[in-house]
Amino acid sequence: MNSTGKGELRQASENEEKIITTSEKSMEERLCKCLKNRELPDYLLYTGTGGAKNWLKLDGSETFPVARQLKVLLEKNVASIGRFIPTGMSLVSIGVGNGEKERIVLEELIRKNLAEKPASGKVSIRYYPIDISSQLVDIALEKVRDLPVEKKGVVGFIEDMPLLKKHWRLPVLFCILGNTFCNYEPEFILQLIYENLEQGDLFFFDASLLPTQDSGEEAQSARKSVLGMYASRENALFNMYPLLQYGLVPEDFDFELLLGHVDSRIGALYRTRKNLNILKDAEIRIGQETISFREGEVIRMGFTYKYTYEQIIAFLNICGFEALKVFLSEDRANTMILAKKRILE
Repeated sequence: MNSTGKGELRQASENEEKIITTSEKSMEERLCKCLKNRELPDYLLYTGTGGAKNWLKLDGSETFPVARQLKVLLEKNVASIGRFIPTGMSLVSIGVGNGEKERIVLEELIRKNLAEKPASGKVSIRYYPIDISSQLVDIALEKVRDLPVEKKGVVGFIEDMPLLKKHWRLPVLFCILGNTFCNYEPEFILQLIYENLEQGDLFFFDASLLPTQDSGEEAQSARKSVLGMYASRENALFNMYPLLQYGLVPEDFDFELLLGHVDSRIGALYRTRKNLNILKDAEIRIGQETISFREGEVIRMGFTYKYTYEQIIAFLNICGFEALKVFLSEDRANTMILAKKRILE
């Protein structure tokens, strides 16, 4: 989810459970502006009640197993992860979605806190679920209602980290789970995180991978699988939703997904690219604005990088991070990495 412009936190008292940096109205204004420029950034797909419902439906579908496979890897290794996380850390999660993976981590941190301080019987953990969707933040907060943690949800963008971090209690375990890391330019996201984490904070993220970038049969099969998954009907409908919501019908446009190479400091990377191709003249109305589309126009959408494991480690090294613990699935198709800022000499 990418944003443009600066965010502003609404002042919240200590006992308020959610902070809002952007409103549904401002999201509608962003949508209108972007569509006029024939752009549809991915963060706009998640907003509103419909966007949240569509994402949860896609997240649970059989044809789009990305998050499910990463959850399985987390469940299998969460105890090992917990051994590297000091007690008393706050958990901050960007793009929290429904919060199920964060709950898994929190349960492990609670067990560790109680085991190391059994006399007190208390847990000193704060949880900050962050998402551009207010509805998803509510779901994530409800997901941990029964856990003994302090919590404050935030509706906002990762680009607002310098503002958001003023509300965190240090040190933090900063999480980007559910393959969200791969939806950003690698050096942009890693530099942003590096600049806003303090010494003593930890960075935990996961990624759905290409097992290899070779040109052999296995690599070709993996790339074909990526195209099949991201071009599935369920994913296409999720990406088409904002236009369907405001009056277009599926016959008015077509969802196109490509997988190709892009250059980087570490060599060529695979990246998906999404477009909505207008098939006939049509128009939609958003608020007081009418937006007209003409046959043959293209609406540019977001992307997802498909790294190999070695490429992610290379970017961490370039951007000043040290991997503390790495988990890689047997088929090399999924990874989780716990990292920290490297101490500069």
